[in-house]
Amino acid sequence: MIFPNRLVLSAMAGINNADFAKKHKVGFAILGGFNADKATNEAAIRAMKRGRKEFVFKDPLKGIESELKKMEEFKGVIGVNIRSSTMEGYLAVAKLAGDFDAVIEINAHCRQEEFIKIGCGQALLLSEKLPRIVEEASKFTEVSVKIRGGLNVDYEKIARKLFDSGALLLHVDAMIPGGGADYNLVERLSRIGNVIGNNSVTDVRSARKMIEHGAKLVSAARAVLRDPLFFEKLLEDDLLSTKVEVI
Repeated sequence: MIFPNRLVLSAMAGINNADFAKKHKVGFAILGGFNADKATNEAAIRAMKRGRKEFVFKDPLKGIESELKKMEEFKGVIGVNIRSSTMEGYLAVAKLAGDFDAVIEINAHCRQEEFIKIGCGQALLLSEKLPRIVEEASKFTEVSVKIRGGLNVDYEKIARKLFDSGALLLHVDAMIPGGGADYNLVERLSRIGNVIGNNSVTDVRSARKMIEHGAKLVSAARAVLRDPLFFEKLLEDDLLSTKVEVI
């Protein structure tokens, strides 16, 4: 899969719809996070009641399809970040993503209690279900998995299982509890497979640092809310603007 540059717009629930993503000249734009089934939609509604931004579609699959259709003129690779309480939800979106040559990104990252309680998001890092989800979804389209650092888990073991199960990319939020990015984690996991480096990417220097520690791509999210021209400024750098093939 060829990305026209090394920059990634990371998913932001309630924000990254097609209209928002199309504004940014990134190599990989990840829509969502979206909810694939009734249980995750209901969890999103509960989260919204306490002030969270979320996407809630009356018909999840039709809602996601509508967003993908709006991205058909986008020049980079498209992704959809997905939460589901069932295998069926992931597979339905994987099939849909395949129809649009889009990547499905399995959300093993969200730490909101509403989703963890139903086995989604970060809870998947502690579950044997995650490699199986990747294995089944990869039959229909390319798969990325978004994970969170800073937990007491064996990240190398998890990464090997996910890549062996068919994941193309591991999207690593290399957070350190208390602040900062764990570049050592990015480097270790990049030795195992293709990594998108995420966390504390605020400028050219910090973005390049992710690539220099082995990441194939580098992502940001909240930074673009502070500066709508954030990615345009990063694209002035020769390394970050380089086309890259990920296999």
